[in-house]
Amino acid sequence: MDETRNEMMMNWRKSILIILLVWGVLNLSFSQKKSESFNSDSLISLMSQSEKIDFISGYQNFNIKGNERLGIPQIKMADGPMGVKGHGKATAYPASICMAATWNSGLIVELGEAIAKEAKSKGIGILLAPGVNNYRIPQCGRNFEYYGEDPFLSSQMTVSFINGVQSQKVMATAKHFVANNHDYDRHRVSSNIDERSLHEIYFPPFKAAIEQTKVGAIMTSYNLLNGVHTSESKYLMEEILRDTWGFKGIIMSDWISVYSLNAFDAGLDLEMPRSQFMNHHNVDSLIKRHPEYISLLDRKVSHIISTCQRIGLYDSLWGEIDSIDWDKHQLISRQVAREGIVLLKNENQILPLLDNDESKVLVLGPNAKYTPYSGGGAAQINAERNVSFWQGIKEMAPDNFHFDYLDTEALYHLHSEINRVQFVEDLQQAKAYDKVILCLGFNSKTEGEAFDRPFSLPREQEFLMEKLSEINENIIVLVNAGGGISMPWLPKAKALLYAWYAGEDGGNAIGEIIFGKVNPSGKLPISIERRWKDNAAYSSYDSSHAVVGAKPFYTLYGKAHDAIPMEYSEGIFTGYRHFDRMENKPLFAFGFGLSFTSFEYSNFECANIDFKRNDCIQIQLEVTNTGGFDGSETIQLYIRDLESSLPRPEKELKAFQKLYLEKEESKIVEFRISKEDLMFYHPQFHDWIVEEGEFEIKIGSASDHIIFSKKIQYHK
Repeated sequence: MDETRNEMMMNWRKSILIILLVWGVLNLSFSQKKSESFNSDSLISLMSQSEKIDFISGYQNFNIKGNERLGIPQIKMADGPMGVKGHGKATAYPASICMAATWNSGLIVELGEAIAKEAKSKGIGILLAPGVNNYRIPQCGRNFEYYGEDPFLSSQMTVSFINGVQSQKVMATAKHFVANNHDYDRHRVSSNIDERSLHEIYFPPFKAAIEQTKVGAIMTSYNLLNGVHTSESKYLMEEILRDTWGFKGIIMSDWISVYSLNAFDAGLDLEMPRSQFMNHHNVDSLIKRHPEYISLLDRKVSHIISTCQRIGLYDSLWGEIDSIDWDKHQLISRQVAREGIVLLKNENQILPLLDNDESKVLVLGPNAKYTPYSGGGAAQINAERNVSFWQGIKEMAPDNFHFDYLDTEALYHLHSEINRVQFVEDLQQAKAYDKVILCLGFNSKTEGEAFDRPFSLPREQEFLMEKLSEINENIIVLVNAGGGISMPWLPKAKALLYAWYAGEDGGNAIGEIIFGKVNPSGKLPISIERRWKDNAAYSSYDSSHAVVGAKPFYTLYGKAHDAIPMEYSEGIFTGYRHFDRMENKPLFAFGFGLSFTSFEYSNFECANIDFKRNDCIQIQLEVTNTGGFDGSETIQLYIRDLESSLPRPEKELKAFQKLYLEKEESKIVEFRISKEDLMFYHPQFHDWIVEEGEFEIKIGSASDHIIFSKKIQYHK
């Protein structure tokens, strides 16, 4: 009897201990104030295999499924490189390439914070942003979502955006890993890239996201890399992300970009948007055949739960939509547009238009009244407001200016000679105006996700420019585009403002610039070639698919297919690296951008020009605003290796600083260069190395405008 009673007491105590353990784990893990010592493995041990499988695939398209039994909340996701998509009111921020054109890291932190606050107010925990694929060709439909051609500049923008987002306890997602550098037939094309080029050109923004920000998630891309889909690449997910860079967060697929169950073994944690392959039937069968795979399943669930906990997604401290300062966010959007719009030409200082200028102005062009604020696809949000160029120009103009708008809708109906003649006759009224502002470019239907666009503007727009230039010689051109375009008409334009997609308040920003209320300070994050054949990838990219009206190619979900190889034969010599190597000047160089004022660089000093591995180089110079307007200048530092065992670029961007200077004001700029800034990736050693020898520090205002240079010596 006593033995029975003792056994009952022991069982009762065990039951109580189990209940306390469960209660303790749940309270430790999912109370409003979570402890940083939370161990996700303790919780996983309480989950059934079925509950674990629920975690590794998307739920209702944009969610990670929760677990009601264990008190784990569902986590919502939303697209968000330029604002929160699909959840009601949201600020439409400028395109990512416009963000990069600001060269202002601090401003992008502020923008990331603002987007995250809007996401949080809608109960969204994971932002599917930023997009950090390199700009390789101008035709890529998603160039507007990315940060340009240079791995260093892109890395700085990536780090700033993620730091802003995750400071608000919203998880950022660096995408698309890796080499999704065009969009036509993206499910089938294999980006074939050598090891060195991957590490020097295409990996850096992702590496920076992991090492400098502890980004919560990495999203794989649609394309294949060297013959293997990235969502099924053990090399990318295990060897590079996990082993080499130490990534501990979530690896998720892009939407409908898993092609077989190979993704489970290769290292994918989360299949989105649903369980096409990593589902109950497939995973249960796999584990039944290979019981050791249960540890892989546990690892995936641990990555998801521990990362959500680390970022703070289980804190339930979500805001309310009424808590958003929409006016402040609108001003952030406008400031990015102000600093990202690039003045590429200003003949005879036709801009800005000031009070004492001639005051009769005609505004026309397809993008004047219906100005696109974004390219198309997943990144485009439904903006509740959009200030057109026409509205912004009228709003910002001095009172003595007179404006008229000429509708050019007939431009797209020039099917006969009679229509063309009539259209040209209507244009004759442009003779009566002192200035003409012509708004050209692409829009969300002609540039966007899942297709590529032409290098040239639509032929109707080039026809309009040609005929207009025969009537009026004072033409100011505004262009909307996510990348470079051909400009055979450029000699006929007096001024050119490259506005990218400038967000919901881009019209006001352009108006401020045209009338001198804001001095443009944008610098190109890309090189713009004169002709498509001047591009480094000309021989490997088939531009016949990059046409207006190309049918988007969205999915091969679950279908077997042959890979289409695309050789990245240019290697590391892409963008300005290519133009330097070929001694072929682009139309507009990387880093270039004009101002209404002028800047003088002086007093350049380079200390410690003979240094060793643990030293650094101190660089200093003075910059003075010598013109008639307050304004900002971006000082760029490039490095050249003069004695390398492998070919290296003529120069590589390694630092930059943006300065605001009032008229006649001077400021000191300082840079520090260390051994890491001299390194290159050596495929023989599968690692970054620096060799002894001579290097050259180059300081300038653009990649083709170097003002100071200094040789230095490095010793091991």
